[in-house]
Amino acid sequence: MLKKFPKPTHLTRFKWRGLFLFILLIFVMASLIAITHVQHQVRVLESQYYQALKASFKANEEWGRLRLEKEHLTAPARVEWVAKTQLNMTLDKSNYQTLYVTDALVSKLQSLAEKKPQNETVE
Repeated sequence: MLKKFPKPTHLTRFKWRGLFLFILLIFVMASLIAITHVQHQVRVLESQYYQALKASFKANEEWGRLRLEKEHLTAPARVEWVAKTQLNMTLDKSNYQTLYVTDALVSKLQSLAEKKPQNETVE
């Protein structure tokens, strides 16, 4: 008599243990990828934060320098010195002239402006 081979059980029965292990492995791999992605994002954000902090310190330093320069340039003694030496301004009021504008003078200037051609300029 011929011996009958038993039916292979691993082909006919579905093993839930293997599917559970596969799903668990997928979850573990997905969590590892998510962890590395989050760590990368944290490093990028820290780098951007430190660059912004560095730019902030640099801008603050520049602002301080500009404030000092403004205070130096607008000091009353320096303004007076520049006015006297470079602009030839004085406090002497002997050169002042007082002009009185009357209605007659205004009307006379308006009539002169109307008579002149438009392409000529008044000097």
